[in-house]
Amino acid sequence: MAVTADKPCPYAPASAILDLVDRHRNRGLPPPINAEVLARASISESLIPRTLYALQALDLIDEAGRPTPTFEGIRLAPEAEYKKRLEDWLKGAYADVFAFADPSQDDDVAIRDAFRSYQPAGQRDRMITLFQGLCAAAGLAPEKPKAQQNRSVLRILPKPTAPAAAKRSSFLKAVAKPAASTAHSGLPPALAGLLASLPAAGEGWTADDRAKFVTTFSAVLDFCFPIIKEDAAKQNGDAQ
Repeated sequence: MAVTADKPCPYAPASAILDLVDRHRNRGLPPPINAEVLARASISESLIPRTLYALQALDLIDEAGRPTPTFEGIRLAPEAEYKKRLEDWLKGAYADVFAFADPSQDDDVAIRDAFRSYQPAGQRDRMITLFQGLCAAAGLAPEKPKAQQNRSVLRILPKPTAPAAAKRSSFLKAVAKPAASTAHSGLPPALAGLLASLPAAGEGWTADDRAKFVTTFSAVLDFCFPIIKEDAAKQNGDAQ
């Protein structure tokens, strides 16, 4: 498969895709690679459907969940050839995008224009974030500074309903400048600001507002605490 405008464009987190690529390269993922395998690989439940679709759309697994020759080629590549395999994979999977934009040279506007015809339109920021994250891992694009990544996270927050506009405004202010009560909580500002936007105790909210909050929370959580390999997490714990 390849990413084209005639079918939905993948928009899973780049960290999830790269973690699975790394797992398959170093340990192997048992076929068929399905929702159960992704859950055991520490992909959060809310991200499993979009991650599974992204693996198919990016030609890493087929419809039956079997690793494609492309995925096997990445797994078996010597370390010296690894980034070149990633580059070849992405240039094939995103051939239509590369025909209109070069992530190593073009700015965000040009890259956004290259994705303008892709669907679902409401997930365009996530599509671009996935593309740029994968390209950075392959050496095809520069790593984005933290400040730019934070702005990308804010762009993917769901559009609030009219009753929730005031809460959203308060949330954005909290992200930009955390209140004194959360400044020393130890939480990242974006996450602390999101939690501060919850309704007061005893107040209710609509099912739609709750669903939007959960979606936003997942995106902000992944941004603040990227998924890392289990070995690295264990080493961090031992170091403490």
